Amino acid sequence: MRLYKTEAVVLRAVDCGNGDKLMVLYTKERGKIKVMAHGAGKPTSRKRGSTLPFSHSRFLISKGRELDSVSQGDVVEIFPHLRDSLEHIAQASYLAELVDAFTPEGEPSSRIFRLLLTTMHSFAGGDNELLTRYFEMGLISLQGYLPSLELCVNCHQATLGDLVFSPDLGGVLCASCRGSDPRALPLQRGVLENMKLFLTWSPEKLQRLQVSSAARKQIRQLQQGYIRYILEKDLKSAAFINSYM
Repeated sequence: MRLYKTEAVVLRAVDCGNGDKLMVLYTKERGKIKVMAHGAGKPTSRKRGSTLPFSHSRFLISKGRELDSVSQGDVVEIFPHLRDSLEHIAQASYLAELVDAFTPEGEPSSRIFRLLLTTMHSFAGGDNELLTRYFEMGLISLQGYLPSLELCVNCHQATLGDLVFSPDLGGVLCASCRGSDPRALPLQRGVLENMKLFLTWSPEKLQRLQVSSAARKQIRQLQQGYIRYILEKDLKSAAFINSYM
């Protein structure tokens, strides 16, 4: 039986009966993996804390024929602020669901791992809505889906005049090309500049950004519309969050 160590964030943990949990982890060394944590749901289990959703833990894992299993788990950080309200649970679930949806199994990315941890830390005292938009843009960029924000996605010229955003075409359309996609969404220039900042500013610097409620709504609709187009599905956690925003 081969053992390996890995550092991970728990994206999902599903109870399988008898205290067993099927977990989806995003690991620093191996990317996304699925493992079984036998007995981890029992009140007396030493693995219990390390297998909670959104926890940052170190695991000792044994290789299995079909599914690897957790032999030992030690908590690094449990992020209690992600569980102190229904809103925070929903937002953390959305980050986890995004990573799960965008990443194939067994393809590590230290930058995605770092982005996830940084955003989860920042949720402790930041503007969680803007941090979520920051995370969305960072993740789609790292996975090779960065939309065209500097130049018109159709004519590749400077974005002049009244703009729209086309999820189907993958970016901004200038005034001359806006007819290329009848389903494109209106885009205010200030909103476009905010979306660019998500790619260059740190979470700490984002706290200084003043964004109106109307602009926040437009950014959310644009970015989530683009994510929906890429994934070809709606995310359950996004639908829940949007129901009360």
